[in-house]
Order: sequence, then C-alpha cells, then structure tokens
Amino acid sequence: MQQNIRITSHVTIVLTLLTALTALLLAGFMWLASAKVDDLALTRQKGYVEQGLDEQVKAVQHELESVTVWNDAVLLVAKDDHPWIADNIGTWMHKYFSHDRTYVFNERNELVFAMRDGEDIAALTFLGDEMAAAALREDIRAALHRRIAPGDSNPPVLAEIFAEKILSIAGRPAVVSARPIVPSSDEVSVAPGKEFIAVAVRFLDASAVEKIARYARIETLHFTTDAAESTAAIPVMATAGSTLGYMAWQPIRPGLMLIEQIAPVGIAGIIVAMGVVIFLGMGLRKTTLDLSESRLALMRHRDQLEESVRLRTAEIERQREELDRLLAQERHVNALQRQFVSMASHEFRTPLAIIDAAAQRLSRTKTNQKPEYVEEKSAQIRAAVLRMVDLMESILSAGRLETGKTTLQPERLSLAEIIESCCARQMDVRKSHTIHRDLSQLPETILADRTTIEQVFTNLLSNAVKYAPQAPDIHIRTSTKNGVSYVSIQDAGIGMDAEDLPKLFQPYYRARSATGIAGTGIGLNLVKQIVDLHGGSISVESVLGRGTTFTVALPNKGPLANLIKRAA
Repeated sequence: MQQNIRITSHVTIVLTLLTALTALLLAGFMWLASAKVDDLALTRQKGYVEQGLDEQVKAVQHELESVTVWNDAVLLVAKDDHPWIADNIGTWMHKYFSHDRTYVFNERNELVFAMRDGEDIAALTFLGDEMAAAALREDIRAALHRRIAPGDSNPPVLAEIFAEKILSIAGRPAVVSARPIVPSSDEVSVAPGKEFIAVAVRFLDASAVEKIARYARIETLHFTTDAAESTAAIPVMATAGSTLGYMAWQPIRPGLMLIEQIAPVGIAGIIVAMGVVIFLGMGLRKTTLDLSESRLALMRHRDQLEESVRLRTAEIERQREELDRLLAQERHVNALQRQFVSMASHEFRTPLAIIDAAAQRLSRTKTNQKPEYVEEKSAQIRAAVLRMVDLMESILSAGRLETGKTTLQPERLSLAEIIESCCARQMDVRKSHTIHRDLSQLPETILADRTTIEQVFTNLLSNAVKYAPQAPDIHIRTSTKNGVSYVSIQDAGIGMDAEDLPKLFQPYYRARSATGIAGTGIGLNLVKQIVDLHGGSISVESVLGRGTTFTVALPNKGPLANLIKRAA
C-alpha cells in the first residue's frame, strides 16, 4: 500500500511539471508566431505606404498635363488673361488637385503668374521656390530647343515633354513638375520657342500625407525628419539620391494585440490546469487507499460473480444474435433506399431533359398558337422541369451527406456573383417575383465550395418564392463582421408558427403552414448540413402570415476558419 502511495505522489509531480512545460512551450510558440505575424504586417504596411507615396509623386505631372495640353490655355495665356489663368490653372490646380504652388513663365522665361497656397500673388515672387522652379524650367527649354535644333534625328514629341523632381524646399519635401503649355489639337498652333511653361509644386508633408494615410489605412502616418522613428517608416528620397525625411507611423501589430488580449485568459487557464492536476493527484491518492480496501471485498465476491457472468454470457450471446439479425435487416433497407434514390434520379433525368428540349422548341415555334400562350406554357414546363431536377439533386445530395460521400472542394469565389446567378435563375423561370438585393457589404472573395453554396442559395430563394405567392418582393441583405459574411433572405409570405422553428431543419419536417404546398422537407436539412460543413451557421425568424427571414453566416477564410478560431 505504501508503495502505491509513493507511485501516486510521483505521478502527481510529473503531471504538474509536464503541465508547466507544456504551458511554457505554448507561450513560446505563440510569441514566435505573433512576432512573425507582426513582421509580415509591418512589411505590408510599408508596401502600402510606398505605393501611396509613388502614386502621389506620379500624379503631379499627370494633373499638370490636364491644364497644359489645352487649346484655350495656349490662346488665353498668350493674351495674358490673368483672371482666366487664375481660375483655370492656379485655382483649379490648388482646389481639385491640392497643388501648393503654381507658376507660369512666358517665352522669355519671365514669371507672369504665381499662386501660393490658393492665393493669387500680385507681386510676383518665388520665395524659396526660385531655384527649383528655374531648374525645371531650363530642363523644359532644353527639351523644346531639341525639337528645333538642326540635325536632331529623334526630336521629342511636344505633348510628351515634361520634367519632374523630388527635392527639399525650405526644409520641406516637395514634388516639382514642369510642362510646356501646348495645343491639344491641330486647330491651334504655337511657334517653336514661344511656348509658355507651367510649374507646379506639391509638398509631401501636408495634404499628400492625408491621401497616403487613407490609401494605406494608417491613421498615425506623418512626415518626420527624425531618423529615430524609422522603425515603422519609409524614407522620402530626393531625385538626387539624398534622404529628405521619413513617412513614419505607429506600427499596427496584430500578433502582439492578440497576445495582449488572450494573455490573461491563458495565464488563468494554466493556473486552473495546474490546480486541477494537483486536485486530481490528491484524489488519486485517496482513490489508491480506497482501492486497496476494495480489493479485499472484490476477492470475496469473485466466486459469486463468476457464476453470474456465466449465466449472463449466455443471455448476451442470444441478444447479440438478435441484434445482428436486426442490423442486417436495417442495412438491407438502407441499401434499398439508396438504390431507389439513385434509380429514380437516373430514370427521371432522361424524360425531363426531353420535356425541357420540347419546351424550348415550343418557345421558338409560335405558328399555330398565339405567341403569348406558347410563351406561357413553355415557361410553365421549364419551371416544372427545374423544380423536379432540383428535387432530385436535393435527394441525391442528402443521400451523399448521410453516407459521408460528400467532400468539400474550397476555392476562392465571389459570393456576390453566386447569389446574382441564383437570383437570375429564379427570375428566369418565375417572373412573378422581384428580388431586391444589396450585395455591396460582401467581401471580394471567400473560401468555399462553389457547388454546395449554390445549392444553399438556390434552395432558400426557391422557398422564398414558393411560400410567398401573393408577396412578389424578396429582399436580400448582406453584411460582414469579424471575418464572417452574413446573407439574409427575407420574404413577406405565409410565415410559420414559433413552435415549428426549432424543428425546421430536421429531415423531412415541414411547417404546418406549408400544408397544400408541394415539398419534401429535405431542402432545409440539406442547407443546414452544407452550412455546418463550411463552419458557418443558419438561423430563421418568422411570424405567421407576415413572412420569414433566413440568415446564413459563412466564415470568409473557409470551412476551417471557425474551428481554428475556437481552438485559438
């Protein structure tokens, strides 16, 4: 007995140490995983900011092109129409493109117009912009002289001449772009060497930062010259190669955020687990003592039990033979049922295909009957064919699900496109109803099995139409929350009693309000099984006489997403 107690104490200590070691390994793994996730998130953030900055830089010369390649600009700038220049070049570039400064030079390189921060500068001055503006102006002049220089075999195209640089102006990073003001068509011409030149300046530490922040979805993005903030930052490089500053932000660390959220629960779980191990060890010690005492009593009863076992063994053998017979009979019935479903599906497909082909031919041949009558009858035939094919597909799918032969094949797909396809199919054969849908809240793609998801929404839309014969409006609403897409299908039909709702997804069950309407009770059970296989859920709300709403929730990351989330 003492030896058993010592063994029990050793087992308790070992289990406690193993629990602690497991907790440490799990914590280390989670920390490493969060660090990898944070590094990946930071890399993506830098990529978005770099792309946003590049877009802002490239946009300046394209925006400047909108007012420099223009017949009116050539004519009115040459006439020194100052109000027109101020409205259509200066104010336009500042108001609609957020350009900070705009300058116009005449053919003698004299400054004839200047606007700074939306203000028309009457006393024409450059302040700190003169060197940058003059340098780009000279680059444009050099390119324009190439067009008229003798011996140049490949002169530049007039409308494609521009110059652009990233540099520092008064300690602020800026994009400076210059273009000649040229005609947009052959109706207006400008003499070579007489071109006016427009120069635009946009600072990269003002409105451009806000646009980059919106593009990258980083609220804390700002410009700084402090290199110490460069952990979560990208450098702003001048055209000459020097670093003007940094686009810096507070890095978003999803891994660390997750650890911070689950750490209290994890620590509490470890403490509880160790407490449970110690408690179980104490219980095991007590059980060992009780077991030793019980062993003596068991030995006394052993002889009595042997006789009882012999008698019961004979009885159990008889019951086993009876159960084997019943099990064989049940398997035979199930095999017959599956054989019937397969046979019915195979035998019904051929005549249904013939009916469908005849209906289409009847729809195209309208000689002996009125076209409206032929059209109506053809639609009725095709609707009946569609209903019977859907019924057979439901029976086959239910059989495959029941026998475990259905396997999902997830792929990236557009849930909105699938719903649109199902709606189009319903409206093609049931023109009495209108399906109103708002699919704008769905993600671009989710991971799911296309065939089974089409079955889900085909069945729900078909039910909405079938059980709302006097209410032609069907509404589909969507939303996305916490990585889950929600699709609600609402009708204003016959509805159901509250007592029917808990049983609605059971096989072959039909609500009492559906009496007199064709149906098998298979469809909603099939829908429920498919949604469950995807790790989602389906719920129903209904009021008798006022309609029904089914809501399907599908995880965007696929059938295993919810299982992984629960395990985490």
